Amino acid sequence: MPHSVGPNLLHLIGDILFDPHTCQERSTDTTYRYRWDLQGLASRPLTFEARARNDVRIGLSAEDRDLDYMYEIVIGGDGNTRSFIRRDVGARLVEVVTPGILSGTEFRGFWIDWSADGTISVGIQNEHTPFMQWTDPHPLPVLYVGYTTGYGSTGTFKFSC
Repeated sequence: MPHSVGPNLLHLIGDILFDPHTCQERSTDTTYRYRWDLQGLASRPLTFEARARNDVRIGLSAEDRDLDYMYEIVIGGDGNTRSFIRRDVGARLVEVVTPGILSGTEFRGFWIDWSADGTISVGIQNEHTPFMQWTDPHPLPVLYVGYTTGYGSTGTFKFSC
């Protein structure tokens, strides 16, 4: 008697067999809408390159969807002049002046790290010291990574490349 494999088991097998170091390239349009289609990337640190005029946004979530309780890291917000970290898509918890940190014509590399004590750090590729860091006194679990651009900017992302 043949056995059928359900979609949940196939998803689990795909997650187990997926190599998180495999390059994943994705594109976004000008719509501010998180995409949660990355596999195996909720390991730390997250490394990626982005090409966008402004508003590269990374979501850190307990589920593979937007939640009321999640982290949002914005790089090159406010017209590519500032970067910040938000929780629950609320107020900016830390904000750094970063004029020209992004480029619409060339890829720029970044890393994001998070820890069990609630510390979120954001840095530039090949630099060990973060340019932005914040510690959440009530840490949220991070199991999934989402990405988007918006506010008139399209983007191309390369994760783990």
